[in-house]
Amino acid sequence: MYPYIALTVLAVGSIARYERDPFTWKSSSSQLLRRRQLMLGSVLFHVGVLVIFFGHFVGLLTPIWVFDTLGVGH
Repeated sequence: MYPYIALTVLAVGSIARYERDPFTWKSSSSQLLRRRQLMLGSVLFHVGVLVIFFGHFVGLLTPIWVFDTLGVGH
């Protein structure tokens, strides 16, 4: 229950902050991203985080009968 509350607060707070003052969202790490190797690592890190997030999201939305069909126990 608490993770859903935390995600809801995060989403609502982010939307409210963006609507109130959209120009306060900025990246102060532009010096780090100038180096090519760090840029590649940063992109790969963020892609990995998104893959993990969406993998868990799909797992949460998968019906129980699919797990039973695949032989995955509870």
